[in-house]
Amino acid sequence: MSNLLILVSHSQQITEGLKELLETMVPDDNNRFEVIAAGGTDDGEIGTSVNRILDPILANPDKEIFIFTDMGSAVLSAETALDFLDDDAKSHTHLVKGPLVEGAYVGAVQSTIDRTPEELLQAVKKQS
Repeated sequence: MSNLLILVSHSQQITEGLKELLETMVPDDNNRFEVIAAGGTDDGEIGTSVNRILDPILANPDKEIFIFTDMGSAVLSAETALDFLDDDAKSHTHLVKGPLVEGAYVGAVQSTIDRTPEELLQAVKKQS
């Protein structure tokens, strides 16, 4: 199973830049992870959007999903998105506690070496 890393920040530019950084620094020739930049609001303003988090989760029922957030309402938006999921989707969707940049980097690296979800979450936790 491949991993989906959803990056949530109040700024679309932050998540797009982090996505570019991860895709450049963590080569993934075997398609073991995908990165979604879910920063900003639906209309591109500063803020967060539950839909920008929920839509990729619902579109990827076959992936293990890890949501990385920056702060405050980004966490609240991610938690709200989780509230909309059924039990099956919740079973493979993880809200990651830890720093956005370092956590997502570790998550990408761990994805390329076939870690279990629990191992990936533990590796990210060590970065906190």
